Amino acid sequence: FIYGTYHTCLPPPPHHHHCYSVMAATINAENRRKANLRSLQRIDSNIVDLAITATHVVLYEFDNSKRTWERKNVEGSLFVAKRSDAPRFKLVVLNRSSTENLEVPITASFQMQVNDPYMMFRDSAASKGGSEEKIRGIWFHDSNERGSVVSYLENVVKSLAKIEEMEKAQPPPTQSSQKTEAPSPTDAGAALLATLNLGAKNNNQSTQHQKSESSQERQDDQKQSARNSSAASHNLVLDKKSLQLSLLSLIQDERFLDLIHAQYLKVVHSRAARQQSNQNGNSSGKK
Repeated sequence: FIYGTYHTCLPPPPHHHHCYSVMAATINAENRRKANLRSLQRIDSNIVDLAITATHVVLYEFDNSKRTWERKNVEGSLFVAKRSDAPRFKLVVLNRSSTENLEVPITASFQMQVNDPYMMFRDSAASKGGSEEKIRGIWFHDSNERGSVVSYLENVVKSLAKIEEMEKAQPPPTQSSQKTEAPSPTDAGAALLATLNLGAKNNNQSTQHQKSESSQERQDDQKQSARNSSAASHNLVLDKKSLQLSLLSLIQDERFLDLIHAQYLKVVHSRAARQQSNQNGNSSGKK
């Protein structure tokens, strides 16, 4: 992806105000993150989390007819958001100048290039689909933030490209396998959890420690265990590539992460209970 003359005709960076850095330093980071997430979810209800942000950016677009860059009426905070469905990632600029925000899906065909202090980008799939390809540039107030965003996007695009390659490399289904419904990513994840079950059902100490949980949490765990057992009963066996695809897909699913985190907490609680029991036993022996 070579821009050629695009490099020589970039406009000068816009003026910025010191107040941006002062305001950012005075607001609690976690509260700001939650507020930003709520704002993004009002735009796109499928957004589940924020991956990385930039405090202040300005959007430019290349005019092919004039062969010049034009500043657009879009400036504000930039976010790379995680979504619950495809596309799994989206670049969003919450516009402070108008109600028109910038929303760019991040796919395997997303291309970008850095020309300080700009990040220029385009989506090659647009031209292949017959629509006019737009070449745009984002000016970053903070060059460190630009470097972090570019690095993150590069890793995301590489991962998405690998997923596409593996999907294309999958052998065509045989006649017998066509009769069997392919497991969904959710079923695959549930089967994976069932296979990697840490034996919480057989661990009495862990069960006793979990009695302090609320009744609603226990009901949720029971329902999830039932779903896991149901999925495991399908005897899903994943090869190495299928396992990698399932993990890459499910790692963005909050429900899957909740399952992993729940298993992790059970192990931690069980270990703490055993340590407490050992300490009590040692104390009794000394007496």
